[in-house]
Amino acid sequence: MNVRPLINGRTYDYVSITLSILGVPLEAVKAINYGVEQPKENQYGTGTEPVSRGKGAKTYTASLEIPMEEVEMIRAASSTGSLVDLDMFDVVVFFGVQGKFKTHTIKNCEFSVDGVEASQGDTQISKTFDLTPSHIVYGNG
Repeated sequence: MNVRPLINGRTYDYVSITLSILGVPLEAVKAINYGVEQPKENQYGTGTEPVSRGKGAKTYTASLEIPMEEVEMIRAASSTGSLVDLDMFDVVVFFGVQGKFKTHTIKNCEFSVDGVEASQGDTQISKTFDLTPSHIVYGNG
């Protein structure tokens, strides 16, 4: 019998994530990806070592793989029924691990494409949508 306790307790995992868009919880999202990138480059003067570092503009990215039934729930919020006509919205990502609750908010998102992808043998129709966010708030803000 193993009596050794788990050192770090429960870890963050996909089943602990709850997502919402336009205040609607999405329960069947198959994947979410988001992040920020900022180019950084060493600057040189005399000699061979960097003397300073310059930073470029931040670029934010996000994507969701969503099954068609939840895509249709989001489309219902559009006056034209198209995802690309939706006003900006936030994607709230809540990590619900006991004692380690975190919320990330992907701010001011917009869909840049709409459509459906399906093929023979699919048992569920889903599509990956790239989002255009303005920024990401990591933490509980």
